Amino acid sequence: MAGNTNAATNFYDANFIPNTWKSHYSRLSECAGIVLAGRCKACYGDLEELIPIPNGLSGDDLFQAIYDTMQTAHPYAQTSEHIDYYGICDERNEFYRRRDKSSQFQRSKKFLELFHDYDREQARLWLEKTFPPQKHTEVLRDTGGSLFCSVIRMAKEAGEFAKAESILDYVLPCEHEDSIHDKVKLTAYEFDFQPILNYGCEGIYIDCYLAGKFDESGRFRLHVGTLKTLKRDAETAKIMGELCGLLLHYASEYVNSNLHRYTPDKDLEREYQRQLEQEAKGTLAEEGNCND
Repeated sequence: MAGNTNAATNFYDANFIPNTWKSHYSRLSECAGIVLAGRCKACYGDLEELIPIPNGLSGDDLFQAIYDTMQTAHPYAQTSEHIDYYGICDERNEFYRRRDKSSQFQRSKKFLELFHDYDREQARLWLEKTFPPQKHTEVLRDTGGSLFCSVIRMAKEAGEFAKAESILDYVLPCEHEDSIHDKVKLTAYEFDFQPILNYGCEGIYIDCYLAGKFDESGRFRLHVGTLKTLKRDAETAKIMGELCGLLLHYASEYVNSNLHRYTPDKDLEREYQRQLEQEAKGTLAEEGNCND
């Protein structure tokens, strides 16, 4: 079908069954669109369709364009005011119907999954501003890598990262260093942030881990990011050691300031039920005062 637009379009129209949204970008500023991914109805192989977004967008405008595209695009399906989605692939039509019926919180979680760890905090802040959570249990979670990136951001904003930054070769959250996308969502706060300093074969590394309970998986250690310098002298070792202390400090400050985002789901549900009970008691008390 190479070079034959109609043949490719007809094939996708007949066989493309979407099941999720993805993004393929190196830098957010270079994001040209989002990808609707799925399988082939004929052979069950992977298929993807790129949905473009306008060029030259940034900040809130870029997030809004990505969000709107994710919520409204429906390639290879037609719509009608009277019969909803229609076309020759019922499975594809049903995918779009499920999307349209999903709650705002479900939409926000799907949107957040599009972004790399180092963009996740910015995307989350935009979501919380644009679509504030409606219930105590609606929490947009950090990942191990996004926590690492938030700690780096705090150190930079405090003006305490510049000395180390001048000698660093790279700063990478775990998903990019390992070439994997194991975006572990943090649903517990009983962990320690551990920056560990080591000499490697070509410089000095700080490998950052979470040690303790960070989710319900049963694992107790998670690699979240690495900072590396190519230098190996004593002065560099002192700078990297000081950086370990700074990362430890800002990680503690960040987590303690955002404990709600790390609270286990069952605890959030209990807290929410207590809130509802207190509100109900308050309503009854007000009604009793009015009757008096």
